[in-house]
Amino acid sequence: DRAIINRMGFNNRGLEAFADRLAARPRTGVVGANLGANKDTEDKAADYVLGLRRLKGLADYFTVNVSSPNTPGLRALQGRAAMDDLLGRVAEARGDDAAPVFLKIAPDLTGEEIGQIVEAAIAWRIDALIVSNTTLDRPASLRAPDRGETGGLSGAPLKDRAMLALQAAAEAAEGRLPLIAVGGIASGADAFARLKAGASAIQIYSALIYEGPALVGRIKSDIAARLRAEGVKHLSELSAAGC
Repeated sequence: DRAIINRMGFNNRGLEAFADRLAARPRTGVVGANLGANKDTEDKAADYVLGLRRLKGLADYFTVNVSSPNTPGLRALQGRAAMDDLLGRVAEARGDDAAPVFLKIAPDLTGEEIGQIVEAAIAWRIDALIVSNTTLDRPASLRAPDRGETGGLSGAPLKDRAMLALQAAAEAAEGRLPLIAVGGIASGADAFARLKAGASAIQIYSALIYEGPALVGRIKSDIAARLRAEGVKHLSELSAAGC
């Protein structure tokens, strides 16, 4: 199936240990901080605010993750009222900090729900929308005997659902909000299709497990070749030209 099911949740040594590691690292490369709420926190928005404030100056960007299927109640934050409350508090906490803040959503949403999230993200100055996280759905095409395991499904079976979510976000955003595509991307062709559908960037994870880190170079080379073949000089021209 070229898929992964994970139910890791946000297991880690905690915010302070994370902050200490970031403070001690050489400032090379780009490091993002994935912010999520503890499963036993009643005021989940407060956890995001705490994490953002503690990690200011230590991370190059932040992801507000409201879409992990492994933390009870987390996806409820994707409703418009809860989203406005969360993002309003995040906006206040970040102040004039220059580090970008991204919002990561689930693929198991309707087009209308995605549209509401897009409007909230724009209203609260979110820098980009990550579309999308893992799915709780189990397509009938899955063949592995452990396909019924609990957790979020990623990899090839997520490809079509993630593309639909991206298209819904692009239609709602109308160029007002950068989109980062993720979910089932395993080749240059996959990546190019997401860029043409409105994404400004892509992320990969499951494909790295199956293909290894050399996949990144192959995807970049393939995208460059496709740009030349279509006479496009820059990625930003893809969506604008309606390619």
